[in-house]
Amino acid sequence: MIGIGCAGWAALALARLLVEYHDDLASAFRIAPFPTGTLITGPVVAAWLAALVAGAGRRVGAAASEERADVTPPGRASVPGEDGLRLLGVLQRGGRFVDFLEADLRRYTDEEIGSAMRSVHAGCRSALEGRLRLSPVLPGVEGEVVTVEPGFDPGAVHFTGQIRGEGPHRGMLRHAGWRASALKLPDRAKGDDPSLLAPAEIEVT
Repeated sequence: MIGIGCAGWAALALARLLVEYHDDLASAFRIAPFPTGTLITGPVVAAWLAALVAGAGRRVGAAASEERADVTPPGRASVPGEDGLRLLGVLQRGGRFVDFLEADLRRYTDEEIGSAMRSVHAGCRSALEGRLRLSPVLPGVEGEVVTVEPGFDPGAVHFTGQIRGEGPHRGMLRHAGWRASALKLPDRAKGDDPSLLAPAEIEVT
């Protein structure tokens, strides 16, 4: 739900920004690189959060099967949130995502941040390709009127405006939402520290 909301916020805010700058993404980057770059990374963050939710669901299923068999190999004790940490490591290695989040952006100009965002976005997008499969929560084109029938999942559909009764409800689709339909994380070798997102790098002189 958090991931869907983040993606919806990013899409809506980016649309408003593009309208202000005459639907020209290049102009938006040139005039306001920091907000534009930040909005573009919204779907990446949403994808990450959606994957964390999907990983939590798998851990619940695994916990239910522990009574039947112990499937954890020796020396590979699981830790809380391990799937999320491994995904965060993928984003760090591909696009230095953690470095960007930990950076003090007050030290840099909007132009410098906007330029850096292109590298972070490209790296994280490439890192997720082939690992995370996303699908829309609702079919349809944003801006079109859609109908949501009774019995919908209240956690998957967020309404704004006045809602009366149990439905069906009709309204304009502002964002189709995101759902993680598949997540493939790299295997952890025996003895690896799951909390290690990226090793320290040293250049020997």
